[in-house]
Amino acid sequence: MSASLAVAGLPEIAVLGTGGTIAGTATGDPSLPGYTAGVLGIGELLHKIPSLSQWAHIHAEQVANIDSKDMDGALWSRLAGRVAHWLEQPQVVGCVVTHGTDTLEETAYFLHLVHRSDKPVVLTAAMRPATALDADGPQNLLDALRVAANPQARGLGAVCVLHGRIHAARDVAKISTHAVDAFGSGEHGALGELIGPRVRLWRRPDAEPGAPFAVPAASQWPRVDIVLSHAGADGSVVRALLADPDPPALRGLVVAGTGGGTVHVRLDAALQQAKAQGVRVEVASRVGPLRGDAFDGLSAVKLRVRMLLELAAVQQPNAPPLV
Repeated sequence: MSASLAVAGLPEIAVLGTGGTIAGTATGDPSLPGYTAGVLGIGELLHKIPSLSQWAHIHAEQVANIDSKDMDGALWSRLAGRVAHWLEQPQVVGCVVTHGTDTLEETAYFLHLVHRSDKPVVLTAAMRPATALDADGPQNLLDALRVAANPQARGLGAVCVLHGRIHAARDVAKISTHAVDAFGSGEHGALGELIGPRVRLWRRPDAEPGAPFAVPAASQWPRVDIVLSHAGADGSVVRALLADPDPPALRGLVVAGTGGGTVHVRLDAALQQAKAQGVRVEVASRVGPLRGDAFDGLSAVKLRVRMLLELAAVQQPNAPPLV
């Protein structure tokens, strides 16, 4: 479902809703933390922003309305297709995606890796539901719209705008389960900030090796899992994944290793077995982003996103791009 709030002569922005806490409603006392994610529609969220129609022409579309912990490849494919549709419209200057916080960093990096336009894709979210007494969603959404409409955002790819800061999709991560300022960009720092309506950029994202990638069809995502190296890790999880008879067959493994990417000796033996069976294996660190390798700065979940797209490109070499 989509709708337009048309005002002639104003910047046109597509806003795609996918649910999350930003669209959540409290199940009881709005001053308490209990709530249900993905309840309100994107139109209701936009109507909470005063005077929006005076400076922007909004095309609103509900792509999904879920708790983002339930995000999957099929929905990513659909979302990428809708982003592509709107950015192909010459009058649209950018696209905003409202999302849940739990998998925001994964969706952002996916959209960044498949992005083919110089128009920005701006993801935003909230830590408090829309019915909270001190909801953070309206300000975050307004800030995201301001970034999407700003000419400086051209060429940024996909970024996340939260709590007055602009984060690169590669760097951003959720770092708190309760604070309103719940996202950071690690040692690299944010790309910029907003001071009221003013957008200040300090740096621009680095190029992504191999990007842009084609978007897999909804039913053609390869299977890639993440395993954790820890005290006593014996490789049984890897062997169970290799023996799983249900399709799709395992194509890749990302290991969240200890320290600088080290792996327990028994887990490593199972990983060598996986490699011998044609499974691609890459190692990240459970501590934080590794440095000095080809995928400098990628967490385990983001390394998985990249591997998904690289493996999909191998199995579908002639897949048409969606973005």
